[in-house]
Amino acid sequence: MSGSVEGFRVEISRGRCLKDPTKVMIEAFYPEGFGDSVEMLALILPPLKARYSRQNRCTTIINEGRLIGVYSDGRILFCAKDMDEIRSILKYVRNLLEEASRLVREKGPPRVEDVEAYGRISVFKLYDYLPKTNCGLCGYSTCIAFATKVLQGEAKLKDCSLLSIYEWKHLVIKLEKDFNTTILKSLGWFA
Repeated sequence: MSGSVEGFRVEISRGRCLKDPTKVMIEAFYPEGFGDSVEMLALILPPLKARYSRQNRCTTIINEGRLIGVYSDGRILFCAKDMDEIRSILKYVRNLLEEASRLVREKGPPRVEDVEAYGRISVFKLYDYLPKTNCGLCGYSTCIAFATKVLQGEAKLKDCSLLSIYEWKHLVIKLEKDFNTTILKSLGWFA
């Protein structure tokens, strides 16, 4: 079965979703492709909610326990149970792609190396750049909990007020040196 939904040509597979047999595999197409927006997409989502593959030129979004593959050639792959869910997912992805496309127009395409580095930031790696005082000023009881929330997109790096203090500022400088300004911004250091 095929049709058009949210501006995408949609094909519904006869096969079932491997992760959830109550759903079917959906393949949506956008004929013009997504180009560099796919890389930018990986940077506008929290690191624990997106993964970029250079080999496939694809960003996989993790949303509400669902995997959504967004390919530069215009393909989107995901599983859904009905047309309402298909519409909802495609609207969500379209909105993300519009934001990514706007950022590419304004700032140019991101460097693939930056996108890959962003995807490699783990909770423990980010923790290395935090004060490790467990002061709770950020709203979380430990720095490791705060790092987890930052990477999940539920907190911003700037929420750690100690990083703005001279005594701890070197950690932000080191993070920027080891990664870069783009990644600092994606983690929420800049407003």
